[in-house]
Amino acid sequence: MTIEDCDVLIVGGGPAGLIAARELSAARTSRSVVLVERDAAVGTPVRCGEGVGSAGLSEFLDPTDAPWISRRITRVVFRAPNGTEVRVAEGDVGYILDRTCFEPALAAQASAAGAAIRTSVEAVSMQRDGDRWRVSLRTARDANVANIRARIVVGADGVEGAVGRWAGIDTRVRARDMESCAQYVVEDDTFDADAIVLHFGARVAPGGYAWVFPKGERAANIGLGVLGLRAGGRSAIQWLDTYIDSHFPRARLTSRTVGGVIVGPTVRTTVTDGVILCGDAAHMINPLSGGGIVNAMKAGRLAAETIVPALDGGDTSAAALAPYHARWMRLLGEDHVRFYEVKEALARFDDAFFDGLARTVNRIPERRRTLGRIFASALVRHPGLVPVIAKYFV
Repeated sequence: MTIEDCDVLIVGGGPAGLIAARELSAARTSRSVVLVERDAAVGTPVRCGEGVGSAGLSEFLDPTDAPWISRRITRVVFRAPNGTEVRVAEGDVGYILDRTCFEPALAAQASAAGAAIRTSVEAVSMQRDGDRWRVSLRTARDANVANIRARIVVGADGVEGAVGRWAGIDTRVRARDMESCAQYVVEDDTFDADAIVLHFGARVAPGGYAWVFPKGERAANIGLGVLGLRAGGRSAIQWLDTYIDSHFPRARLTSRTVGGVIVGPTVRTTVTDGVILCGDAAHMINPLSGGGIVNAMKAGRLAAETIVPALDGGDTSAAALAPYHARWMRLLGEDHVRFYEVKEALARFDDAFFDGLARTVNRIPERRRTLGRIFASALVRHPGLVPVIAKYFV
C-alpha cells in the first residue's frame, strides 16, 4: 500500500485550519501542507450565527466590498428578559459573514499559496509511526482507506474533533460547559437590519441567550443556545420555535442549523508530540459570548508561527510546540478563564436581576455605557459579584 508523506496535515477546513494552511504555505519554506475536510465543500453546512468583530476580522482579510460579507453591523442591543432594550455599542461594530463564501475565499488563498485542499475526505484514525503520525483517511466517494504520514498534525476538527483524543489530549467537555444551539435563517421585516440583538432570560434561552444577526434588509440568522441541564427537557429547536412564534410570528423560515457550542475555557494542553489543536477543537471559544470565528483564525496563525521554526529545527516534540499554548493563553486563553468565572457567577441570578440591571444601565447616557460601568451597575444591584468582578476587572 502506497503511503503519502507530508510535512503538515491539517484536519478540518474551518477558519482555524484554513488560516493555518494559508500562513504555513505563505511562509515559503518549501514545506508540504495538506488540509482535509470531511464535508463536500468548505463553509457548508453553516453551523453558527456568522457574526465577527471588525477589528479581529481585519487582521486577516479586508472586508471592504467583500462578497463574503452579508451585512455591516453598526449597533449592538442587549434585551433583558422582560423585553427592555439596552444599546451598548454604536459605530463600526462588526459584520455578519456569508460563510458559504467566506471559507471558500480563505481556501482559495491557502491553495494559491501552495496548500493542497481536499474536501469529502475524513480522518478516521491516527497513530504514531516513528517520528510522524500516520492518519487514515476515507473519502465520501468510496469506502477505501488511504494513509498519509505527517511530521505535524493540526487538529482543527471542531467541537466533535477526534485528533486531540487520538493523540492522548484530554478534550472532554463537562455537561455544564456545553450549550445546545439551533438557528433559522428567516425572512422578516420587523427587525433592525443594522443591529445585532442578544436576548437573555430563563424563559427565552435558559443558560444561554437568543440572537438576531441580520444578513440583509429582510433576512436574518435567528437562533439561540440553551444549557441542557437547565432546558427543562426541551431541545434547543423547541425553545427556538417558541421564540420565533412569540417574537417573529410572520417570519418565513428558509433553513435550519443545529449543533453544540463549548462555553468553557481552553483545554489544559493544546499540544503533544507532533500535534497542535486549534479553534473549537481546543475549546478556544469565548465562554461569555460563545463566539469563536476570529479566535479560531488567531489560533491558526499562532499554530503556523510555531510550526515553521519547529520544522526548520527538526524538532516537533511537545516541548518544541509548547510556545503555541503559552502564546495562546497570553493572547486570549487567560481572558477566557476570567470570562468563564464571570459567566458562572452571573448564572446564579434570576431574570428579575437582569431586568433591574437593564433599567439601571439605561439611565447611563449611551455614549458612556462602557463594560466597566455596566459591571459597576451590576455590583450596586448585587454586592455578591464583588469578589469575581474585583478579581479580574478592578
